[in-house]
Parts: sequence; structure tokens; C-alpha cells
Amino acid sequence: MTHATAQAAPVRPSPLAFRVFLGGQSVSLIGDGLAILAIPLLVLEVSGSPYAAVMAAIPRTVGYLLVGLPAGALVDRLNPRNVMLAMDVIRFGVFLVLAVLSASSHLSVPVILALAFVAAGAGVFFETALTVAVRDLVEEDRLVRTNSLLEAANQSAQIVGPGLVGVLSALWGLQVALLVNACTFAVSFVTVLRVLDGRDRTGRAATPPLRTALRGVGGDLVQGFRCLRSLRVVLVVTCLQASANLFLAVGYLLVFYLRDTLHLGASAASAVVAAGGVGGVLGTAVALRLGRRMRHETLIAFSAACLGTTLACLGVATSLVPLLLLNLLLGGSTVTAVVLIRTLRQRLVPRALLGRVTATARVAALAASPIGALAGGALTTLNHGNPRPVFMAAGALSVLTTIAAWFFGLRTGSQESPEVEPAQDQGALPGAPGTPTTEAGRTP
Repeated sequence: MTHATAQAAPVRPSPLAFRVFLGGQSVSLIGDGLAILAIPLLVLEVSGSPYAAVMAAIPRTVGYLLVGLPAGALVDRLNPRNVMLAMDVIRFGVFLVLAVLSASSHLSVPVILALAFVAAGAGVFFETALTVAVRDLVEEDRLVRTNSLLEAANQSAQIVGPGLVGVLSALWGLQVALLVNACTFAVSFVTVLRVLDGRDRTGRAATPPLRTALRGVGGDLVQGFRCLRSLRVVLVVTCLQASANLFLAVGYLLVFYLRDTLHLGASAASAVVAAGGVGGVLGTAVALRLGRRMRHETLIAFSAACLGTTLACLGVATSLVPLLLLNLLLGGSTVTAVVLIRTLRQRLVPRALLGRVTATARVAALAASPIGALAGGALTTLNHGNPRPVFMAAGALSVLTTIAAWFFGLRTGSQESPEVEPAQDQGALPGAPGTPTTEAGRTP
């Protein structure tokens, strides 16, 4: 491994300023929650087409698959603060334009979808930069706490956001909900601007021009893959996360299972689905409490095993109360694993490569989800519309992959150093990803 010269320590905000920053991000996440329902409702209002509404619900996943990898490489080259500010401006502008066009009745479905994809792509850059910014702002022993708080806000926003859209739309119209959505990103912009330090990790205030940052992005991505391959525990966790998403995708069949197989009413089905969101919030508390006391690798393995077991049990449960408890446990174990996996990457991956490795892992996880959903739907159809064996098989396979992950890397943890090579003709600025760096005193 190539050793770098010492770097300027990041300037950490005061406790009050950091709470303001977390509050701003919580408001921003409510904006993401608002968009979950606002965009499909807007499409339905314009077109009345259920197919178009379904298309409006997928920009986030497709956006990650399209721009996730280059976003990771660019965030590693740029100041994460400036990336977050720029993406907040873009998302504010998108929802402001949607609100204005909605009020003037000049919207069309292609325009809505195009703007939704722009907002989704900006969200990908923002989330990747936020992961790096948290690494810079927080001491290692507080990473679990910070990630737990952010994920709790994310899970809460997915519950509160759609409900808030319904209330605002009923009282004042959908365009007001879109304006409120835009304002959430303005709040995030102000808190990022006031709290985060304008200097990058080398202590320089300037950010390289975008054209310079784009140079050699392909080579940067290769470096990120090499780092991921050389850190066995991070690679194993990435594979485990992707396989978990593959099997968890059968959860798209849950409403069908509740309504058509078990013949439960709409209110019962809604309660079971809502229990998953409540479980997600509780999962962040579990990660916060146990993450300080136990090895993260052990907790990740335990959460993944719990996830698979719960998924299999969903195929056996037939009454409302067990289904409520099982989906609550499924949501909790999933979010606990997500918080700890994010923290593990922040601890083990060198700062100069964190954006790329994070984006690569997320792209792999998201790419597995539609494959699992399609496979689950096809197998249920072949089984004459009975999804029970699909739930049980997905759960059993998830447990088996967790056992394999435990023996291939999680049991012993990570002691190796990542492979990082000097950049080749990137015209790199000092401290750019072409110059491998690690924080002083940190063993990746």
C-alpha cells in the first residue's frame, strides 16, 4: 500500500451546529418522502394513466443505476460540501418548476418524468456526498450514532412524507405540496452552507473545476473496484447486501399475499405494511444501542439471519397479529443491517475512495432488487398464484448466504489494507483520488 503524507484534519462543527446540520438533513429527507407520493399523484392528475404513475415511481432506482458509479468517483474528487449545495439547488429548482407548471396547467407526463429523473440523479450525488461528509465530521466512535439518527429520519420521512402530501393536497392542492417539497431542500442548503467547512480534506478552500474532476474518472472507478476487492470484509458485506436485496424483493408480493391469498381487508394490509416502517425506525435504535457494544460484523450477520428467518416465516403466517409482528421485525432487522453496513464502510474504506466504494455497493444492492422482484412474480405465477413457497425459499436462501458470508469474512473481520495505486496521468491536484490517502491514526 502506498502511504501518503499527513493531511489537514477536518474542521468539526460545534455540537449545536452539528445538531442544526442533522436537523436540516431530516427536513431534506422529508422532501424525499414527499416525492414518493407527490410525483405519481402529479402524473395521475395530468394523465389518469396507472401505467404512467408506476413509471413515475421508479426514477430513484433507475437514477442510481445510471449515475451511481460516476457519482461516487466525482464525489471523491470534489468537495462533498459543494456537491451537496449544488444538488440541493437542483432539487429545489426541479420541484419549484413542477409546482409552477402544475399551477399553470402546462405539464405533460414526459416533462414530469424528465424532471423526476433529474431530481433522482441529484439525490444520488447528494447521498454519496453526505456519506463522505459524515465521515469527515464525526469521530469514529460516533459514526453509529450519527448514521442511526439519519436513518431514523429517513424511515420516519417515508411514513410522514406521503401522509403530508395527502393533507396538503386535500387542503390547498398538489402544487402546494410540491412547493413545500422544494422548501425542504432550501432548508438543507442553508444548514449545509452554514455548518460544513468550505475546505476539502487537504485543507484547500478551492474545488477543482468540473472538467478537471471529470478527467480520469474511468481510472478512478477501477481504483474503487480494486479497493473493494482487497478489503475482504467490505466485499463480503457488499455481496451479502446485494443478495439480501435480491431475496427481500419478494416483499413486493406482500400486498398480493395479504389480499388475494389470505383475503385480508385493505385496512389490515395497510397496517401490516405500516408495521414495516415502524420496525425500520426501531431498527435504528437497535443499531445505536448494540452498535456500541458488539462487533459490527457480528451484528450485521445476526441482522441478516433474522431478516431471512422472518421472510421465511411470512410464508407460514396466516393471521393478522403474527404478520404485523413479522413485518415489524423484517423492517427492523433490515434497517439495523443498513446502518451498521454504512458505518463499517466509513470505518474501513480510505477517505479518498469512500465515495466510489459506497456508490458501487449501493448500485449492486439496487440492481439486485428488480431481478428478485421479477423472479418472485414469475415463480408465484408458475405456482398458480401462491406466493407462500416463494417467501419461504427466499428466506431460506437468505439465511444460507448469511452463513456463507460469516465464514468467508464476517467471522474474523478485516485486518488487510486496501490496494491503492498512484494515479496515472490524471493531472491530479494534491489530495485528489489519484493520490492515495488515509486519515492519520486510522488503520483501514
